[in-house]
Amino acid sequence: MNTQTEGKTKDQFIDASVSTTSGRFPDEGFKRVPNNQPVKVLLAKAADTLGLADTDGWVARVDDREINATDSYQANGLTGKVTIDWGPSEGGGGA
Repeated sequence: MNTQTEGKTKDQFIDASVSTTSGRFPDEGFKRVPNNQPVKVLLAKAADTLGLADTDGWVARVDDREINATDSYQANGLTGKVTIDWGPSEGGGGA
């Protein structure tokens, strides 16, 4: 594989992990996924593996920035290695 082809192949993937209060997916390291894949695909795998029953309304964040799980990693501006923090939205408190 030449350097030009190698660079294009590398740019087509991202290394991602998901962190929740119930655990991490994968449990060690990162999962290599296509950068044009919707983030929700990895979140669904994480939910299944970690046994998460109800994730409706959960929010995905990278570096304190909310991302759109229905969009791809590329559309969310994510590259390289990222850890997605995924959990319930932090609703406002009340009296």
